[in-house]
Amino acid sequence: MPRRGRESGFATVQWVIMITFAMGLLVMITNVVAMQYARGAIRAAVDEGSRFGSVLGRDEVDCETRAMNMLRGEGGLLRGSIGDDVDVDCVVDGELLRATATGTFDWWAGGIGPFPYTIEGEAVIEEAP
Repeated sequence: MPRRGRESGFATVQWVIMITFAMGLLVMITNVVAMQYARGAIRAAVDEGSRFGSVLGRDEVDCETRAMNMLRGEGGLLRGSIGDDVDVDCVVDGELLRATATGTFDWWAGGIGPFPYTIEGEAVIEEAP
């Protein structure tokens, strides 16, 4: 039987440190992907809310309700904690109905502060013929 020398172990301090950094990087990349998905979902919700609210006979309340239902309603795009901080406000600005979503994304890894965002969507208000 061959004798094993001092290099028989593989779990060295360097290996453990490298795996720790790799897992941290994986968590951060996953967080960025989740944030990009959330931004897209919020963008879709404010666009849909502004289009829905700009139809003749509807108003800002309909816009806000539609946008929030798209995000957190049954089958919504941002159910869970990622959508808890989203606030949608709709206002009439001349001929436009403007929906604005504000909030912050929290990082899953510690040591990085929250990432604030403001996303806008707008649609031309229909007028009676």
